[in-house]
Amino acid sequence: MALSLRAGRRRLHSPAALASTLCYVSPSTDPYTNLAFEDWLVRTTDPQQYVLYLWRNRPTVVIGRNQNPWKECALGLMRARDVWLARRTSGGGAVYHDLGNTNYTVLMPRAAFSRDTCAEMAARALQQLDVPAHVTARHDVAVGDRKVSGSAFRLTSARAFHHGTMLVDADLARLSGCLRSPHADHIDARGVDSVRSPVANLRDYSLAVDHDAFCDAVRRQFVAMFGPARDMPFSADVNDEMRRRIGAWEWLYGQTPDFEHRMERHFPWATVSGHIAAHRGHIAAVNLALPPMALGAPPHISKALADIGALLSGARYDRAAVAERLALARTGSAHAAELCDWIEAAFQ
Repeated sequence: MALSLRAGRRRLHSPAALASTLCYVSPSTDPYTNLAFEDWLVRTTDPQQYVLYLWRNRPTVVIGRNQNPWKECALGLMRARDVWLARRTSGGGAVYHDLGNTNYTVLMPRAAFSRDTCAEMAARALQQLDVPAHVTARHDVAVGDRKVSGSAFRLTSARAFHHGTMLVDADLARLSGCLRSPHADHIDARGVDSVRSPVANLRDYSLAVDHDAFCDAVRRQFVAMFGPARDMPFSADVNDEMRRRIGAWEWLYGQTPDFEHRMERHFPWATVSGHIAAHRGHIAAVNLALPPMALGAPPHISKALADIGALLSGARYDRAAVAERLALARTGSAHAAELCDWIEAAFQ
């Protein structure tokens, strides 16, 4: 592969003063390192430069900046399959990454940006590899009616970047189910919902396509569009603070826009409805109630519901945190224990 894969443990000089078009390839498969490096490029490269950044991650679901992980992802299934969660600084929907998926990021001047420019670059790269790709109306890359590449964007006053994924030979069996939350229909979120599309790997169309072949083809198209590129060294420690922030709970979950979770359960002794409001990944308000004129409900249930609501207020919207709070209510009665089991099961 023609691109430089040199990884240094030294700080890179800011490329802001360099005049050439730049190309970076990451040898890291850590999603937080790679996303932190992408952020460093956005903040430090000259707004007039064109930069290509190629990278890939260990198995990870990456959600958009304004998405809700509890609505987008099956977090329990992801933990069982050792699939990490990451959140981009750009918009767009949830996508699955593994070593069979190649990511390409292109930075350019805001004035030169259009949503199809880099998708067309990727499609032409695939056409060079004898894969009949085209750009869709949603700015994705597809072969026939199957999406092979999704896109996300970030714009500033002077800078723009296009972030694309390319399914080369991803483990679609491991992906299956990770992008479908069991509670999606009961969460009313203010963030961006993903648009589901049928997907395929490039390997379904050509056995000759792999990560290196795709990177080489994309680099050739990048050079053809924007001029000769200087290969630059990658540094995994270029932004340690940003890497820690991108991997922290406060970013992965606390960045989630406000949302509400509705639930209902028919117990043998009564029907109980629940409404939980969340702010910055924490439970802001809880309303657990019996229907009006509920007949036959044990007399202590209303107090148990109020006590549970008070216990949950302020907790992280997280199954472990909720379970810890509910432990204090379980011993109240057998009915209270049933209520706690139901509520805990509603969290991932």
